[in-house]
Amino acid sequence: MDKKRPSIVWIDTKKDKYEVEPYFYPVLDQLLHIPGNDGYIGRGLRQVQGNVLRGRSSWQNTLNLWFLDPDMTPCNITTNQAIHGIILTLIGDTWGEFIWKGPVVAVMRKGTGYEPRHSTDITLTAYRDAIDYLGYYRDIIGSMIEPGQDDHFSKRMLADRISKVVGVRINCLRDQISRQEPQLVEVAVPKTHPLFNLEGDDPCDIPALFGVDLVAKSYSNNQSNNDETPPADDLQNPLAQLLLMTTSVKGGEWVHSPDYRRHLHQGSILFVCRSKRDIKTDDIHRFCNLIEEIAVPFILKEDASSPGAKKRLLSRLEEEGTRRGMKYCGEMY
Repeated sequence: MDKKRPSIVWIDTKKDKYEVEPYFYPVLDQLLHIPGNDGYIGRGLRQVQGNVLRGRSSWQNTLNLWFLDPDMTPCNITTNQAIHGIILTLIGDTWGEFIWKGPVVAVMRKGTGYEPRHSTDITLTAYRDAIDYLGYYRDIIGSMIEPGQDDHFSKRMLADRISKVVGVRINCLRDQISRQEPQLVEVAVPKTHPLFNLEGDDPCDIPALFGVDLVAKSYSNNQSNNDETPPADDLQNPLAQLLLMTTSVKGGEWVHSPDYRRHLHQGSILFVCRSKRDIKTDDIHRFCNLIEEIAVPFILKEDASSPGAKKRLLSRLEEEGTRRGMKYCGEMY
């Protein structure tokens, strides 16, 4: 209950002596206990046998979620810190409407039906489904995962999340050759992609000036942000470097690109619009041309320490962008 992150534990099972056919129940007394309470604490159980959010309407096994009965409030019960207690919470990309208190235990039961008789090892897929269930749970209705998927609000939310938007992958030379693809490729990206929530917190500066909140993710590079090793020539991604250029000034110098974005300068990079609107290769070409022809020469020529240098840069971008038919919105972040 007080732990900051989930943990994997071994759970013993015991045979129920009152059942005619063999039935082995999980022993959860130590896990579903809060210090300061004597004896047994009432429990709640949710059985989950599918996850429509991720296209799995049924499973081969059954996920059991055990928790303390909210109608039998024990002493010293507090909010579950592993679910709610950190800034980027475990259910941060879900509704997070229901606050789970006390310990929650996920157990996998072998088979389906009303009450499977044996336990089995939980999988990473089932763990992800458990998080979805907890995050999309609404009191009385249940979870959008099951059985509340037929609720009107759930249907609207599900339709939005399973749909896709168009993003652009900028291929490095190596991937252009190996994949036999052009430099820019339009790709369909699910709206559940982390770039649209937890990972998409840092839009590109110059596209944002024109109301396009581009965010990026590298899929083909494992280099650390602190790695000073120059990338191989065929891993260079000049178009991504243009889009990631900043307009910031620090210590009288142009920042160009902060260190934490260094890993996005090489390999193939996916760009999407954080507001979940489609972007096309023409949009990428338009921004890259503007940055290469206006921002790059300005930054190379102008002294960042001179009064109003950044303001003049933004003014030039506004003037030229407007001339090219782009709507200027100004700094948004």
